[in-house]
Amino acid sequence: MESDIWQALKTQYPGQVQVLGPDVFFSGTNGSLLAQFRANAGNLTFPLLRDCGDGGLADTNLVNPYIQRDNYVVINKQGVIRYHAADFWPYGNRYHPDELLGTVDSLVNHNAGVGDGPAGAWSIAALPNPARGALVLQLANPTRAPVVVRVRIVDLSGRRIADLPPRVAPSGYSRVSWDGRDARGQRVPAGLYMVQAELGKRSLVLRVALTR
Repeated sequence: MESDIWQALKTQYPGQVQVLGPDVFFSGTNGSLLAQFRANAGNLTFPLLRDCGDGGLADTNLVNPYIQRDNYVVINKQGVIRYHAADFWPYGNRYHPDELLGTVDSLVNHNAGVGDGPAGAWSIAALPNPARGALVLQLANPTRAPVVVRVRIVDLSGRRIADLPPRVAPSGYSRVSWDGRDARGQRVPAGLYMVQAELGKRSLVLRVALTR
């Protein structure tokens, strides 16, 4: 979490994301066990919080509805849970950095940046496809100029599912993410969907599959 998530988010989206590590178990007198965990972990720089499991007063209210170990939750600025790892993965296999980062990427403000390198042609690809949880889309812009990108998700009948916020795709490769939710914030069923992307004056379509 320190290197894969917290340090990466601080660098990529400074000031936009906060990582919290709530303790869901009895934390000892005055949080002594939590303090011992921090000491053993050594290099953690994000806050570790007590969850009031010992009757203390520092109730985070972040995990009480989800009392499960080894769990990861992404909450947007409005307090809405947008990703809950226990919805997809069993205990012991819930840490999936790509899904966590992909969900966060769909919620933050993006600035124009430098692409990952030259692209040979206009293209769009899903990473991975099929996807479980968040879907990361890689866009290729072969020109030297940035272009405005608009992405819409529709079902196979053409019904609009979600519109991603417009953003700028620099020259080369860039990525956008869809968190697998519709325009009302509800998680969509597993199945096939179409991604319609407009990159400047170019229109690209990609079929993607979501699994549960």
